[in-house]
Amino acid sequence: MKDKILVDTSVWIEYFRNKQGIAEIIDDMLMQDRVYIMGLIIAELLQGVKTKKELEMLERYIDSIPTVPCDDKDWIEAGRLSFKLRKDGKIIPLSDVLIAATSLKNNMMIFSFDQHFNEGLKEVSHPL
Repeated sequence: MKDKILVDTSVWIEYFRNKQGIAEIIDDMLMQDRVYIMGLIIAELLQGVKTKKELEMLERYIDSIPTVPCDDKDWIEAGRLSFKLRKDGKIIPLSDVLIAATSLKNNMMIFSFDQHFNEGLKEVSHPL
């Protein structure tokens, strides 16, 4: 079975900027049906658009990407994980902890440029 990959906001931003290398990687993974997104990432992307035209284009594009559901149990797990990380002295934004918790629950890798996934969340996530 092909690995499922939860693509983080930081990667999508570079993808939509058509950054060389990133666009090709994401396009390849899309063709293999490996790319997923979640509501939090969608909201982060939508909040960053500059024009109504960009908003409409992004909404159409997002509709074609499978989403990973996130429910109350995921939020609870994210809170527990954040508690553990803080006890270990690692202060990480709750949004990134939720992404990590959701990816773990769904046995997914995370593709992100966010250093939290290479540092504090390394033990709990599966960065590429």
